[in-house]
Parts: sequence; structure tokens; C-alpha cells
Amino acid sequence: MPNFTNAELNTSVSHMVQGSYTAARFLSTANRAVRDILAELDLRSSKRSVALSPNLFDDVYHYTCPTDIKGNKIIDIQPQVSRNRFDEWTLTTQEEFDRRKQTGRFDKYGDQINIANSAWSGDNLVAISRDDLVNKLLLSRPIDDTKLVVSTLDSVGDWTLYGDGTNVTVDTTNYVKGNASINWDISAAGGTTAGIYNSSLDTFDITPYTSLGYAFAWVYITSKTDLTNFILRIGSSSSAYYSITITTNNEGVAFYNGWNLLRFDFSDATETGTVDKDGCDYVALYMTKDAGKTSETDYRFDNLTLRIGDHYNTVYYSRYFWQSSTGTYLEDATATTDVLNAETDEIGLVEEKIAQYIEQSLGNSKEEDKHEQRYEIKRARYIMENPSQALLLQTTYYDL
Repeated sequence: MPNFTNAELNTSVSHMVQGSYTAARFLSTANRAVRDILAELDLRSSKRSVALSPNLFDDVYHYTCPTDIKGNKIIDIQPQVSRNRFDEWTLTTQEEFDRRKQTGRFDKYGDQINIANSAWSGDNLVAISRDDLVNKLLLSRPIDDTKLVVSTLDSVGDWTLYGDGTNVTVDTTNYVKGNASINWDISAAGGTTAGIYNSSLDTFDITPYTSLGYAFAWVYITSKTDLTNFILRIGSSSSAYYSITITTNNEGVAFYNGWNLLRFDFSDATETGTVDKDGCDYVALYMTKDAGKTSETDYRFDNLTLRIGDHYNTVYYSRYFWQSSTGTYLEDATATTDVLNAETDEIGLVEEKIAQYIEQSLGNSKEEDKHEQRYEIKRARYIMENPSQALLLQTTYYDL
């Protein structure tokens, strides 16, 4: 852990400037200086690497974005094992990602093509979406994924209504996968659950998924009002099952009206009874709701699958350049014991920038200019020796 504290930085800068200043002025000036430096430089000490959450899947496109990422400064989406020399990523815009994200390659008429390195390739795309100031990491990459289709949810079959569920039908107009979804309504009964279940599915084996796996299903939400959570029960009978409860969708955000991809992590599952893992035929998929949520129509479920995915790391530049004395990363320092995440040459940049700003506030223009010149010299040397490793944003002007 770095050990150059805010107090030590204050002492160092105090010997560089003319005149005196308060501790409060130093703290606010130091935070401003660090923010401005990070705005123009990708400092090597601000590099972070975190495990991708969840694992990477073949046709799942939304992932958890690090909360401290600086802008769109993605360095790499790094496989934890078995990387090859051609494993490169392309950073693009949210709009272009949406157009090109489909697995495989397609021409402008939507027909699949097999031309290597085609401009239409949706392979290895990365983007960051920012809707209502919520960051989401968007990834598209073909993965040889371990996958089990529990039910396509394309026909009613033996699916039965759960709780306040009523009027189950097949919807061949509004669906995500296959050729239909299962449509159901909420009755006027005033209970606290509603959904569907099936205790007569073709037998399937969940053994590979119970320790490392995930369940995915699409849900169409007519109204998110008074909706608390979604629950998946999966097992060998209605008395022997794993139960997983979620309060956000796969994007890690609150449920919204329309299609939501639900992700149920088996690491969060609780077991009721003793599940015969290789003899499963029972699934219940339903919501918990307020008793007043009644008489609503056209909820839908589609495509229930189990997956494991591949393990990757997200490598990026952080905007948090401080740490507390307990090791918590901080965007701004708040105490004299907070530590600067920097190596020696980077500390020199910070010192000169703080000194420049303090002299500016004291009206010492000549001293301000001296520190600015020293900062620019150090900055130029730093960029030459430490070029940014962030992916460059690429967009397609015109597809031939």
C-alpha cells in the first residue's frame, strides 16, 4: 500500500510555496489538483483490475461496471486463463454496440456472412452506457459457454399459474427468444405473489451449475409499481428445490417497465429439502408484490437457461486516487491520514500542481508560473515514458 499521506504532502508543498495557507485550503486545493491531473493524464498508479461480474456469456451483453471507472477508460477485458494473441477488444459507442453486438457476422440486410475480419463483426466489442448517471459495461464476445435450456417458454404445456397469476396464454407477438413467450396476468385476489410454475418438465441435471452457475430468464414487466422481487425455485419437486431471490435485473439496476433480463446466482441459493440434482423437473418463476398490486395484464416470461460462462477481469483507469488509512479507495481526501495512490514521479506532478494552485490563490503570479512550467515539463516526460494504455474509441463512419 502507498504510504505518502495527505499530511506529508502538505508538509512537502509548504516548502515549495511563498506565504501561508490553512489546512482546509490545502485539502480542497489538493483534491482539485488531483482531479485536474487525472482529467488529463492516465496515471499508471490509477490502474485497477477487478473480476468481471457476472462471468462472460455468449449472448448476455450487460455487466457490472466498476463504480470508480474514469470516463470510458477501459484498458482490457482480460481472460483469467487461456488468452491467445488475437484476443483484442474494440471500444465503441453505446449506439454502435447495440447495432453490432449480435453473435456472428451479418450484412446490412440482416443476413449472416462468414467473411473473416468483416467490418460487420460483433466480436469483442466493449462500450459503456450511462443512463441516468448509472454506468453499465457492455460486452459482446462469442463464448464456448456451458449452457442448459431448461425451458424455452414458447408454449403453455404444463405451465401452471402461481399465486395471483391468472389467464396464462402463449404470446407469439412479443417475445425475446424462439418464437413465443408465456403471457400471464395478475388477478384481483390481493395476494403477495404472482407467476407460473411447472412440475412436469423434461428431466434435467443442474449438478454443474449449483456451485458456479447462473440462471437467466427474460421477464416483461407491465408495471414495476409495488413489485418487490423475483424468485426462482428450481429442483426435483415442489418440496425439494433451490430458491434464489433477486431485487435487481442483470444490469444491476432496479426493474423497469418492459423486457428485463433476470439473473439468478446459484451462489445465493438456499436449499429446501434434498434436491435430486440430476433428476430435476420442477421450476417456479414468480414475483413478490404488494397486496394492492392487482388486475394487471400482459406479464411475460421467456427462455429460462442455466449457464456457467468464462472468467474475465476488467482492467481500467480509476478516478479514485486516494486511500483511507484502512485501505478504502477515495475520490477525494477527507483526512490527513489519507494516502495518495502514487509513485515518486507521480507525487512530483501532484506537488507542482498543488503549489501552482496555492500560489494562484495567494496572488503570487510569478511563483504560479514557475510551478506551472515545472509541472508541464514533468507532465511531458511522464506522458513520453507512460503512454496511456486505454482503448481508443472507434466508430464506423460508413459500412461498405
